[in-house]
Amino acid sequence: MKNVKEFADLANYSISGFEKRFKRVFNVSAYKWMKEQKAKTILHEIHHTRKTFKEIGWDYGFSSPAQFNDFCRSNFGAPPGQIRREMMTENPVSGK
Repeated sequence: MKNVKEFADLANYSISGFEKRFKRVFNVSAYKWMKEQKAKTILHEIHHTRKTFKEIGWDYGFSSPAQFNDFCRSNFGAPPGQIRREMMTENPVSGK
């Protein structure tokens, strides 16, 4: 899913109806949940793939490497290169 509207359409709800039901069931807005899932998936790709950061950024709809770096800094506290280096330093055997 790219956005809440697609999620709502899939469930055959209006956006507002979907948002209300989602928040009632999961205790978080659909937008926030989708953003958190995106961040988790991006972090997994940084840690467990050999994809370049440009490829990862492109796959997740970032318009530039700078925008992807800013996302990583604000969500993970560091740019993607530092995140990958630290992960490989902490666990060199699983660094693929």
